Amino acid sequence: MILQKGSQFIEEPFQTIVVWSDPERCRRRATETFLFSMIGKIIKKYHSSGLVGVCRALMWRLFRPRPVVHPVNLALCRVAEKSGFAVVQLGAFTGDTLNDPLFCTLKERLPKVSGTLLLVEPVACHFEKLVKNYEGIPGVIFENVAVADFSGEAEIYRLGVDPADHGYPDWLAQLSSLKEERMGALWDRYEQNAQFKEFFLEHRVKEKVQCMTFEELVSRHKIRAIDLLQIDVEGCELEILRTIDFRKTPIRFVNFESVLLQDLKNEADRLMIDNGFQLLDYDQDTFCYTRRDRNLAKRYNHR
Repeated sequence: MILQKGSQFIEEPFQTIVVWSDPERCRRRATETFLFSMIGKIIKKYHSSGLVGVCRALMWRLFRPRPVVHPVNLALCRVAEKSGFAVVQLGAFTGDTLNDPLFCTLKERLPKVSGTLLLVEPVACHFEKLVKNYEGIPGVIFENVAVADFSGEAEIYRLGVDPADHGYPDWLAQLSSLKEERMGALWDRYEQNAQFKEFFLEHRVKEKVQCMTFEELVSRHKIRAIDLLQIDVEGCELEILRTIDFRKTPIRFVNFESVLLQDLKNEADRLMIDNGFQLLDYDQDTFCYTRRDRNLAKRYNHR
């Protein structure tokens, strides 16, 4: 093998490897290699399928469906590049659900890059599973409280049985809320499935939980700045957003469930815009980012 770096050669049998020390030369070589490869593929396709085959292959490459990547995952890749990041999740449930945008990424990332993940879940039975699912992961803090616009005791409404045991979808267990109307007017305006609603109300339980404000939460854990705030609290998102002093606690990204806000969505949007955020609505959520990260939103939109 001959290893070439610049003008130096190291001789070893069997193989030749070229390592370019000039970045511009490396980029030019990579471009040439890519072009020659593409030309070779086009010629091969032309011989096997003709001009029509070449056109079909090009159309597929240009317009094939891209996998949808959660914008929170894009944000996590950016904030977790360096140690010292802070992520806060309000309404963490058990963590390991298919629709949780944090669990897989941070469970893999935190052992490698030091950071802080503050998980808040008010329902005791869900909280126990949450702690177990993050067991052994460094940098994780747990709070068994509800974040609200007041401090003190409140009642939370939740499903008292495992829906899967009764033939219903798992996600019904995620609908715990401080708002009794979550399974009333809010349900009727969004989900509109009478059978699911009847099942939930039949097995709904009410229990006491402790509440604290967002300010009290970050003060307790001495968090001065947040890289990503994830909020999914079943209709109480705006009440929490109203209490946040973004000047006192700077936040880089905010992702909140917005589908249940209904007529209050415009107020939530205005609040975030007035605090310097740009907005991206997708699925059931609204993703908020500042001007410094506008390229991230472009990456999501081009997928």
